[in-house]
Formats: sequence, C-alpha cells, structure tokens
Amino acid sequence: MDAVIDVRNVTKRFGGLTAVSNCSLKVGRGSVTGLIGPNGAGKSTLFNMVAGNIVPDSGQIMFDGEDVTGLEPHQLFGRGLLRTSRSPRNSPT
Repeated sequence: MDAVIDVRNVTKRFGGLTAVSNCSLKVGRGSVTGLIGPNGAGKSTLFNMVAGNIVPDSGQIMFDGEDVTGLEPHQLFGRGLLRTSRSPRNSPT
C-alpha cells in the first residue's frame, strides 16, 4: 500500500490518563478512510496528533514518506496536510 499517512506506535498520555496507546494505522493514497469508536476512545486525540496540534509522547507520524512527528500545524500545512473541523453552521441544508 502506498500510504500517505503512516502512524507508527503512537502514544499520548494526559497525566495518569492514556488517551491513545501504541496506535498504528495507514491511510492509502487516494483512499477514503474512516475512524470510528466510542466517545473517549482517542479518535480526536489521534487526529490532533496527526494534524500537529498535539505532540505524541512516543511513536512516529509519517506524511508522504517524511517524518512529521511533532511538527506544528503551519509546518504541516506547507507540506499539504491540514485538519478542518466540521461546523453545523456550514453544513448544507
């Protein structure tokens, strides 16, 4: 698989709470990929790490073959990665 995003063994803790534990996943170039799970499963934390809003405690995040772990959102934007948020105000009716 030609992975555009490759998350490798990423972990994030907030004090005594482990929000994401040793998570790995690949998103293939040109694919449509979903991430599902219950509230509190760490989905938003994982997205925030990939988007550069949160730095993982361990692991590696690759984007288009380049290690981007710990880069800030503006640095990722320059490489072509941006996270947008869903807003009910902008939803089609």
